Formats: sequence, structure tokens, C-alpha cells
Amino acid sequence: MKYRDYYEVLGVDKKASDADIKKAYRKLAKKYHPDLHPDDKDAAEKFSEINEAYEVLSDPQKRKKYDRFGNSANFSGGQNFDPSDFGFDFGNFGNGSYTYTAGSDSGFSDFFDGLFGSFARNTYQRAGSRKSSKATSAKKKTTINTNIELSIAEAEAGINKSVAIKHNNQIKNIEISVPAGIKNNNKIKVDGSKYGVNAFILAKIIIKDEENRKLDGIDIIQREKVYPWQAYFGTKKKVSTPKGSLMVAIPEKVNSGQKIRLKGYGYKDRKNNTGDLILEIIIDNPAEINEEMHELYEKLNEIRG
Repeated sequence: MKYRDYYEVLGVDKKASDADIKKAYRKLAKKYHPDLHPDDKDAAEKFSEINEAYEVLSDPQKRKKYDRFGNSANFSGGQNFDPSDFGFDFGNFGNGSYTYTAGSDSGFSDFFDGLFGSFARNTYQRAGSRKSSKATSAKKKTTINTNIELSIAEAEAGINKSVAIKHNNQIKNIEISVPAGIKNNNKIKVDGSKYGVNAFILAKIIIKDEENRKLDGIDIIQREKVYPWQAYFGTKKKVSTPKGSLMVAIPEKVNSGQKIRLKGYGYKDRKNNTGDLILEIIIDNPAEINEEMHELYEKLNEIRG
């Protein structure tokens, strides 16, 4: 059997507080949640490992027993050991004989079952029965598709959205947590049972085009207007970006449709990859001009004519 280092799984120190453990668990659980990785077996295994570590370290009694065992044997993560050397008996639990099979009852690892014995086994056998019942019920569930529209800023920051679903002639409000950095057209699957809806809710994320911005992968394309004389002579212009204002040099003799790429000012996705902000130049004639400017325009028109 292999020793499992639960502190290493959650990425916390052995002296971590309850708050630190909870914070680390929430961050990792959100990252590897099966709803966001529906066909990723590695993510599912990682999610189970994270839950097992939190199950132990968040419970004062289990954590104390785990620490005492680890300290007495001076284990390191992944080290093999013989359970019988440490007084573990996999033969008799509760009322009758039990033949131990790795991970068969609790839904957790053989290490977890071996360390916490009949307490864990009895608890998670009941949980397993509930899971089995839920699984049977889940097979009967239909899927309700819906869309969630977000601004670029909302998608990048993450947000909780309430979605109205019509089910059995009733309107139900389903709360959906959208993780920060989700990409356009990604889908989030939510079990509607806790909202009284016997169906899975499959929410497709739509990141909306804005007045002068749109998302292209993790790049943001932003239309930037300049006056004709600025386009000809070049200028420095204060540009509003998703990450704040920035002075940008507009090159001389720039034409409409030309692009200026600003590295690292684009969209930040769930893997912390950040795209670029691409300024698309639009030459904009002023709606109103004064008499002096009008005369200059007329003179230019005569010269070019």
C-alpha cells in the first residue's frame, strides 16, 4: 500500500490552519471540477484525490490520527508500506467478516479505508448507497440547454449567474457559478435536483461583442478611432484597455483597418494564459468642424483635385 501525503495533495504546509486548508481545497476543487472537464479522466482522479485529502484534513479527529500515523512512521508521499506492520486488520469490521478490496466501499483510496477503519467504512457505505440511488435517478434525467451571456469583463473575472428555467410549467431560478477565464462557447453542467428540477442544466457561455471590442480566442480586438490628420502625421493617444488606460503611439500614415498589437493586454483564461489587445485603426472624420478647419479642408480638396 502507498502512503498518501494529503498536505502535498492540497499544496499546504503541515501546520496549515483550517482556513488555509479550506481555501486551498476550494481553489483546487474549482480547477478540477468534473462539470468543467466532462471527459477528462485525469481531472476526475485529481478531483477525487483532492476530496479525499480535504475529508481528512478538515476533520480535526481524522487529521490528528493521520498526523500521528505519519509522524510515527516518518513516511514520505508515495512510499510503500505493509498495513499489518502498523496494526491494521482488514479482516473483521462491525458485524461480520469483511474481505478488504482497495477503494471498494468508501469511494476513497485503500490507504484512507485502511487508516480510518470501520468508522470510515460504515459512513461511506451509507454514502455509497445514496450515490447508487442518485446514479439510478440520474440516468432518467433529461438535459435542459440554456445560454448565459456575459461581457468580456464578467467572463474574465468569473461571476455567479441566475438562470430562469421552465420545468413542468414552473419557472425555476438556477444558480450557476461561472469560473474566471472561461472561454467563449464553453459549457457548464449543473445538476438541477437541488432546485427541484429533475434534469441536468447545460449552460453555454456566450461572451458578447461590445460596442468597440470583441473577443477572438484570448485576444481582444478593439476598434480605435483617429482623426485624418492624426492618421497622417501620427500621434500619441490615450487608449482605454480592459486593464486600464495606456498611452499608445499611432504611427504616421496609418490607414483604416491597420492593426497595432499590445502584448499581454488581452483576455486571461483559466490556465493563466493572457492574450493580446489588438487595436484596429478606424479613420474618423469629425462630425463638426470650425470655419478655419473647413477652409483648410477646402484648400486640401482643391490641391488634391
